[in-house]
Amino acid sequence: MAFDAFLKIEGVDGESSDDAHDKWIEVLSYSHGVSQPASSASATGGRTGGRADFQDFNIVKTVDAATPELNIKCAKGEHIPKVEMELCLASGDKHTFMKYTLEDVIVSAVMPGGSAGGDKPMENVSFAYGKIKWEYTPIDQTGSPGATTDRTWNLETNRQD
Repeated sequence: MAFDAFLKIEGVDGESSDDAHDKWIEVLSYSHGVSQPASSASATGGRTGGRADFQDFNIVKTVDAATPELNIKCAKGEHIPKVEMELCLASGDKHTFMKYTLEDVIVSAVMPGGSAGGDKPMENVSFAYGKIKWEYTPIDQTGSPGATTDRTWNLETNRQD
């Protein structure tokens, strides 16, 4: 299933002209992860878990109107209240099937790269965050969205909200 990805950062305009994502940032790829360090065994048997390890939320995008502001926000360590990313079907009604909402965010890295004579330069942008919400909406065979499932994790309290 082909999809398009769009990122919205409060106070930062991108160059998307998509009807539902005007001035959002067009995302080419993304990654993020959570892992649970586990001990080999406890006195009562079985593995034990600790505090989850959340990796930065990373995107790859082309250099665009958002580039200068993202660099400044990174250099200043400026707090961003909210960052949203939506994954949408690339055809049909373009329903959003996955949404990530980050709160208490800072731009932790901006790393541009490219080669002369090649395509437009790309940049990797990373975000550190204090809270993350995952929202998934299934899309049925007819293209209609179903009921949304969501979960939120607060990294500061180390608890599900």
